Amino acid sequence: MSDQHDEMAIDPEEVLRTLDDVRSRLRTAIWALHGMHQDVSGLTTDDLADLEHLLSETLEQLLNPAVDAVGQMLGLSTDGAVTTH
Repeated sequence: MSDQHDEMAIDPEEVLRTLDDVRSRLRTAIWALHGMHQDVSGLTTDDLADLEHLLSETLEQLLNPAVDAVGQMLGLSTDGAVTTH
């Protein structure tokens, strides 16, 4: 396991930037949901699809790799520790 850990060079600053991007995207999603809550009459199926796409992309392309990287930094396995749907 230490060989695998040594092979992967993990940049902690990159992980932090990724997590900051996740935080920003979640703020955008919250803002969008708040807007939808305020004016339900303007809500379209495309709006929901866009929000779903944003959250799915955030999870798959940013958050999952960041969790794996943090797990590697800490020497922990994330297999099965994080549930995705």
